[in-house]
Amino acid sequence: MENPSRTPPPLPPAAALLAAVGVEFVVHRHVEIRTEADIRERTGFTPENIKNSLRTMAFTAGHETLALAAIPGLERLRYGRLAAALGVSRSALKPADEAGLARLGMECGGVSPVCGDPSVTVVFDAAVLRMGRVLFGSGRPDSTVEADAAELIRIVPGAIVTDITST
Repeated sequence: MENPSRTPPPLPPAAALLAAVGVEFVVHRHVEIRTEADIRERTGFTPENIKNSLRTMAFTAGHETLALAAIPGLERLRYGRLAAALGVSRSALKPADEAGLARLGMECGGVSPVCGDPSVTVVFDAAVLRMGRVLFGSGRPDSTVEADAAELIRIVPGAIVTDITST
């Protein structure tokens, strides 16, 4: 029997942002995951769940600019296309380090396309618009959020939607 006095854990950062703007979501809590192998081996997510997920990668794009790229979970990012979408050279794109992620309130293994920092540019692959409900990073490696992909794009200020994958 659950203890009714037990306080539920706080919402992960992405879920808190979705709640603030009234987007419906579900939080899936699990052991910490950091890699694709972790997802397959340490969660109850099925191959269909993984197919209907977003993989979000964080980059620096120039001096101090942070950018997030959200693509369907099984697709491959085309770095040249991402650089073009951001208006920078391919050589300007570098993976964001832990300090960059911390600046966004995120941790490795939980990078989310939902970000409260208005200076961050979020680029969604065009295929995301057609995905319906998706699983995506919560900001933390111990939880995943599920929500409608079109709603994510709608609420992200200045979101760019373009083809950034290899398909």
